[in-house]
Amino acid sequence: MALTLSTGLRNKLLGINTNLVTNGDLGTDFSGWTQLTGTTQRVAATGATSAAGYASCVNAGAASAKFSNATAIPVRSNRLYKLSYYYQKPTSSGVAGMVSAGATSGGSEVISVIHNDTAGSWVKKEYTFRTGASQTALYLTFQTNTTVASDQCWFDEIRLVDAACSLQEIFYKGFIQIYSGAQPALPDSVPSGTLLCTIYSDGTSAGLSFDDAASGVLSKAAAETWSGTAVATATAGWFRLMATGDDGASSTTEERIDGAVATSGSQLNMSSTSITSGAVQTISTFTITMPSQ
Repeated sequence: MALTLSTGLRNKLLGINTNLVTNGDLGTDFSGWTQLTGTTQRVAATGATSAAGYASCVNAGAASAKFSNATAIPVRSNRLYKLSYYYQKPTSSGVAGMVSAGATSGGSEVISVIHNDTAGSWVKKEYTFRTGASQTALYLTFQTNTTVASDQCWFDEIRLVDAACSLQEIFYKGFIQIYSGAQPALPDSVPSGTLLCTIYSDGTSAGLSFDDAASGVLSKAAAETWSGTAVATATAGWFRLMATGDDGASSTTEERIDGAVATSGSQLNMSSTSITSGAVQTISTFTITMPSQ
């Protein structure tokens, strides 16, 4: 059977830029956000893009004004994301603003940036970052960068999108699973057959990575030894390349590539398709070619 791409992968390559932030435009209210300290609220006046509504942070006493998303944003581990928003230092009592991202509310271990642009104008900011190796949740925090009473800054049009747009990035730290039996008609389906082996970059747990593409070909990272120990005995029939965090359930959003396994003329060629439980399986070369036509 030919190499097949899941619906989620095809859609991602064609273009998906869904905002993962709830109420990032502050269009009607402050829902989706929670005040941590100081006074934070939605202001109904015109914001950064001529639409009504933006977030105002005003210090209360000696406490900086700070707000964060009310619930965690689900994210994939080891994944690229792009955060964008507008910041303004007001002409009256305006001060520098700080934006941070972390695995917990108020956390800053992923990114932490300070803005102190010229007062009176909205300025768009964009940052790309990678989540942690085991991170599955993200909080965004916006605040003033002072503790002087009544100091303030504003934020608007907050967006967080999945920035993994190439096969190299989509499958960064992903895995290959080898199964017995016939390849499913579509990678959207749950795996058929018996799981025989999972391929890692270190043989036990670390995900895979690819070198930069050349001449239309994406190849496994030359510095990595892709291998895994078989967990069952059977004849290998097909494989699935899957992104990090994929639980294998039926899905039209997960990014996957399925292909056949054989000793020659297939998408994954092995010296022998007979796999024995406990035996180490190694993939010495693995390439994905983008056709020119």
